[in-house]
Amino acid sequence: MLSVIANQVAISLENGFLYRKMETMATTDGLTGLTNHRTFQQRFADMLERAARHGHRVALLLCDVDHFKKVNDNFGHPIGDEVLRRVARVLQEVPRKIDIPARYGGEEFAVLLDNVDVAQAKAVAERIRIEISRLVIETEKGPLSVTESVGVAAFPDDGRDRATLIERADLALYHAKHTGRNRVVTWAEVQAEKAKKAS
Repeated sequence: MLSVIANQVAISLENGFLYRKMETMATTDGLTGLTNHRTFQQRFADMLERAARHGHRVALLLCDVDHFKKVNDNFGHPIGDEVLRRVARVLQEVPRKIDIPARYGGEEFAVLLDNVDVAQAKAVAERIRIEISRLVIETEKGPLSVTESVGVAAFPDDGRDRATLIERADLALYHAKHTGRNRVVTWAEVQAEKAKKAS
């Protein structure tokens, strides 16, 4: 009888372990260990809903590793994967524990910052950018340095829904990429530059 109970306990423990493992696999990017895209979208929606209800702010950082295709082409995909893992580590360490870093896709990452304004979000993005620019990956072809461009958009100033904030952070990221890379650009800065050119 005791062995039957022990077997049942062992099976229950194993099932619990497998459930947690499956849950982690379903919500986490396998390469970087960050939140995956699907889970990020859900958590973003939840965060925006809470922010609207409580009058908080939320900022979105969209980050893209500069010249990543060249990294893969010149150093190989294993080094490219290592770059992504190292960038992910910075994204886990620099923001606060309550913030949500995610692998958005390919060499693009996203970070959700809870209850910060645009200036605070830009400061966090700058810290991330600086830490990433300090990364050096040793390769057979010599050391590889990494940089990242970041676009920033914030709720409610830059948009009130996920799609608008993602679009505006992406446009700010595009602007950062096309004005020198290794930069942080906010949606407000993109708008200010457009207004300046129009006048």
